[in-house]
Amino acid sequence: MEERIIDKLMLKRIKSGSIEFKVVDLLFIGCLFFFAFMIRWKLMPIESADYWGFLEDWMGQIREAGGFPSLGKQISNYTSPYMYIMCLLSYVTDNDLYGLKMVSVLFDYLASMAVFLIVYRLTYSKGRAIMAMAGLLLSPTVILDGAYWCQCDIIYTTFILYALYCFLKGNSEGCLILIGVSFAFKLQTIFIVPFLLIMWLKKKTIYLRHFLWIPVIYIISALPAWRFGRDFKELMLIYFEQSETYPWGTLEYPNIYALLGEAMPDLRHAGEVGGAGTFMTIMLLGCTAYYLYTKKVRLTGELMVTLALFTVAITVYSLPHMHDRYGFLIDLLAIIYGTMNVKKLPVTCAFMLVSVLTFMPYLIAVHIVPLQYVAIALFGLIVYVGHDLHAQIKKQEMAPP
Repeated sequence: MEERIIDKLMLKRIKSGSIEFKVVDLLFIGCLFFFAFMIRWKLMPIESADYWGFLEDWMGQIREAGGFPSLGKQISNYTSPYMYIMCLLSYVTDNDLYGLKMVSVLFDYLASMAVFLIVYRLTYSKGRAIMAMAGLLLSPTVILDGAYWCQCDIIYTTFILYALYCFLKGNSEGCLILIGVSFAFKLQTIFIVPFLLIMWLKKKTIYLRHFLWIPVIYIISALPAWRFGRDFKELMLIYFEQSETYPWGTLEYPNIYALLGEAMPDLRHAGEVGGAGTFMTIMLLGCTAYYLYTKKVRLTGELMVTLALFTVAITVYSLPHMHDRYGFLIDLLAIIYGTMNVKKLPVTCAFMLVSVLTFMPYLIAVHIVPLQYVAIALFGLIVYVGHDLHAQIKKQEMAPP
């Protein structure tokens, strides 16, 4: 049968760097980018409680103070880098709602490219890498967080994803520099640190001295605000102040504290239980590190992704004071996890379902499923990933070097 002209056109090969695409690949990516944006654009007019309760007022104060000069006083409990973005937006747009959401949407696309690079680096499968990109852009967690909720969790997680890409390329310094940038935006960056420490223990890419980049970049990120008149000590202690703001074991995140009755507003023994939980988290991660350190195992890409997902999930599940959005990084890692082995895609979908159920009480003021049940489901997912990690370690332990 004679090949059609359209087939010849679609299957024509175009090389971009070291990756060879077909025209049909690029057409699919173009359609993906367009429709992913249209989904977000339709959600732009929605004003969440976080927007009209906090962000709108902060933008008003920034405009009233003249933009960047507002950095000289404390307007929000955010760190300096995001305040720089807010100040910049005050100059370039009058629509604060759309402006703030567009920043998150931009990082949605940057994150999708990072996921593409990671999956391609690990599998050398262009198809899987494109599907991972699609998984992120069409993820309900990502769409709801930015375009609907007007939150910015995609910013710090984007830098984590590019840091992981640097890690996979064997670039320790680049990895930790990007982790430092991520940390300058959000304290939740610490969720990935246990994985990096385990990789240091296993002598895989990471050098301990490069962790110094994290405080160095945090200090550098605060200098412009300090020059505008903000108290330097105040800038350095923002994360300490944030950690003392909410005493509850959990703020609607389905972790162990939801099962113990430490959810807002059912405060019982949050201080005591939270303190014990922090030490428990350290010990759980320590047991994981000890087990892996004592094993002579070949660190495959799938094993490292599974370990990253497991350690982040354990950290968020067992640490106190977790908010409803703090599992955001888990879902992004789960996309990579499921794309590398399609048999595990149901696990990816289950993690996302947990996040959607977790978001709903804040977004629509309804518990579709009681928080305790969601916490049990999340525990089951973590157990599954832990079992899978153990199986992979056993398999690679027996594999020849």
